[in-house]
Amino acid sequence: MKKAIVFSTYSEEMRVALLEDEKLMEIFFEDLEANKLSGKIFLGRIENVVPALESFFVNIGTKKNGFLRYKDTIVDTDTLHRGSFIIVQVKKDGNSRKGPQLTMRIDIPGRYLVYMPYGENSIGISKKIFSSSEKDRLREIGEILIENEEEGIIFRTNSENVDFDTLKEEFENLKNIWDNILEKAKTINKPKLLFEEENFVEYILREKLDIYTNEIITDDSKLFRKFNKLKENYKNLKVRKVDIDAFSWTGIYEQLDDLFSRKVELPSGGIITVDKTEALTVFDVDSAGNVLENNVENTSFKTNLEAAKEIARQLRLRNIAGIILIDFIDMKNDYHKEEIINVFRNEAMKDKARIYISGFTKLGLLELSRKRTTPSIDSLLFTQCPICQGTGKIASPRIVFRRAIKELEESLTDLKKKYDIKEVHTSVYHNLSGYFTKEKKKEIEKKFNISLDIDFNWPDPNSYNIRYRK
Repeated sequence: MKKAIVFSTYSEEMRVALLEDEKLMEIFFEDLEANKLSGKIFLGRIENVVPALESFFVNIGTKKNGFLRYKDTIVDTDTLHRGSFIIVQVKKDGNSRKGPQLTMRIDIPGRYLVYMPYGENSIGISKKIFSSSEKDRLREIGEILIENEEEGIIFRTNSENVDFDTLKEEFENLKNIWDNILEKAKTINKPKLLFEEENFVEYILREKLDIYTNEIITDDSKLFRKFNKLKENYKNLKVRKVDIDAFSWTGIYEQLDDLFSRKVELPSGGIITVDKTEALTVFDVDSAGNVLENNVENTSFKTNLEAAKEIARQLRLRNIAGIILIDFIDMKNDYHKEEIINVFRNEAMKDKARIYISGFTKLGLLELSRKRTTPSIDSLLFTQCPICQGTGKIASPRIVFRRAIKELEESLTDLKKKYDIKEVHTSVYHNLSGYFTKEKKKEIEKKFNISLDIDFNWPDPNSYNIRYRK
């Protein structure tokens, strides 16, 4: 697999894309990343203790209080009370309804290691390191580096085959960061940010650059010089400078439709439909124009294989998390179902987020879940429609017309008894022009002895406006 990281600076913000075999897999926007709280460390003040939820609400200096569960503390919860100051890390970003989820179990990531000051002498090794001898080597290094029973360490995928001195140097740097955080916390007496990630470029390099990266492409001269220095540690890495927008040069703009569209086409002619709710995402697979195979089972299996790979890509591209249900085309062969699950297992190895595959339900739906600590890309790029309130649907013109006529007639029946109503002005959406006909207008005018004026400039297709005049 050919893996490339593309940096584009041809707009007001820097954008970064991750390509695998020239296909867009992940995308990042500098200003959106800056607004995320996940991973940041704060000095927080407990505002409320809620035993019923086994949680604390903690003021960290942001718009909404954070949510700290008892199980995410590192001390006896009886010692914590309203007004207590604690050092916490954002475990998961909040949303429009609730604040961020917090933890006192701090971790500070580096390129090769994750340092855990309260790791309880634990040593973890990335599941993507398969060599038993390499795991043994890293575990021995971890035992040397950990100096007390409180701290812990995780060896990231990038640590594979990295020498001891390099790992030790990063470990000490991460410990120094934590010492500085503790010192800073002693000097302040209000909720405040104590630590955040380095700049955007460094964050991308740390999280996305690995030994499997073949190329970095940029349109910025300063970044080009910076990236060239990386070749000292990544011997197979090629760095390319292009003279036009790097996103345009790599064809990323043409692939961005996959990020915004509700329907995604498959190579064989099949179609995937994506429907998302707050807690659940459903993918529906349809063979559509795929009629090339010699029987239904083979057609279904081939379409489903393509869909499985594409859905795994969509999970990463849109940063979808939570419960995920996939309605594949029906397959009778159990071997084919197992192959679909294997595809997801293989694709999950490329994903930084943890994916748990439950398997096919009794109704034939594949159920899985994906863990996420940051908001999905659509929640960052899109706002809820003020008309349909996020449902993607509006009322039919017939329904709105009947509702408007009913209100008009009931109101006039009541108002004519109290006031001498002479004129009524009604504003409706333009799609009702075929319902409010001249005949209907004359019928109402004659029935209530009024002058009815109708315009079709109302902006909301779900509602209307009626004004009465004497």
